[in-house]
This record gives sequence, structure tokens and C-alpha cells, in this order.
Amino acid sequence: RDLLIARYGPYENKPYRIQVKLQFQESIPDFEEKGPNGEFTIEMAPPSLVPHSVFTFMEIARNYKGGGFHRVAGHVLQVMVKGGFKHLAFQEYSKEFPHKKGTVGYAGRPSGPAWYVSIENNTRNHGPGSQQKHNPYEADAAFGTVIEGFEDVILDRVKKIPGQGFVNDSKKWVLITDLVIMVEGSGPDATSDGYVEWVPKGTRKSF
Repeated sequence: RDLLIARYGPYENKPYRIQVKLQFQESIPDFEEKGPNGEFTIEMAPPSLVPHSVFTFMEIARNYKGGGFHRVAGHVLQVMVKGGFKHLAFQEYSKEFPHKKGTVGYAGRPSGPAWYVSIENNTRNHGPGSQQKHNPYEADAAFGTVIEGFEDVILDRVKKIPGQGFVNDSKKWVLITDLVIMVEGSGPDATSDGYVEWVPKGTRKSF
């Protein structure tokens, strides 16, 4: 938690957010109507509940090198992440932040850096004991919630990737072109609800 604050600033009043920038390819059914661009916003879980999971995703965003939605399942839409990021050091989970519809969580064992958006309530599917019956305590880490774009972007567009399961043809993926970290701030560039794009300390954003 101290490292999160030192690197990204305070989170007590305004949780960290990540703007997920998308590029839809011509294979998506509504490409001609809606075009290639889209985005949604994730609000990170309280670091007091899952600090390791939150910090890991913030680091993925800070050092983002590419990836995209490449798996369509009945309960999740999963993202592949490029760049050689390490998985979580342990399976972190808080019963106070379960895998409800619209949350995001890490995939795999060990979990991450691949992640998914839950398109149904996965509290049981990905909660304690769901993946390893011999370990009733282990679960996927849920680390955030989609607060903007869930209905009109995730369900109405991303879910329409041609194919089911893992889609091998990358021309059918929905690409994630950038992950933009948003933190509490003020000034002419701040959003109406008091967020600014995070930049490393000692640097200034050029225009």
C-alpha cells in the first residue's frame, strides 16, 4: 500500500481508475456502423482489500505493451497481455470484493497477467474452492469494477467477437491499445469528477 501511494498518489478519497482504450477490427459485426474505436473504465478495488492485485494491474498499465480480448466464454471475456509480465506471487482474494457481474479478475494458476471481465455473477465460479477442490480457500483475485462502458462497449460490442472459446485468429480480437491511469487531481485537464491522467513524478505531460 505504501508503494502504491508513493508511486501513484493517494487513493483514500478517489479510487484509482484505468481507462481501457480499444481498437475494434473489421471482423466485428458492427464495424461499419460504429467504427474502430471504443473504451471503458475500470475503478480499482480498495487496496486495503487486495493490495498485491491492485498494484500488479497498475504496473501492467504503467508499462503496457499491448494485448487484447481473445477469449469469449459464457461467463467471462478474457484478455491476453503482452510484455512478459509476471503472474501474481500468490492467489489473493477478499470476500468483501467478490466476482460480481461487471468486475475484473485475474485468470490462470498462478493468476495473471491475463485478466477477464465477468459478464455474469461469478462469485461461485471464481470464488474460494472453485478452481481447486482440494483447496477450499483459494480463489481468483478480483481487483476492479467496470464503471463506464459495461453495457454499451463490453456487452454490446466486445462480446460479439466472432468465435467462441480461445480465438486463435488475432484479426478477430478486440485490441487494447492503451491503459491510461487516472488519479485524483485538479486543474484545467481534470475531469468533472476530479481525475487527471497520471504521469511519473518529475515529468510533465507535453502537448
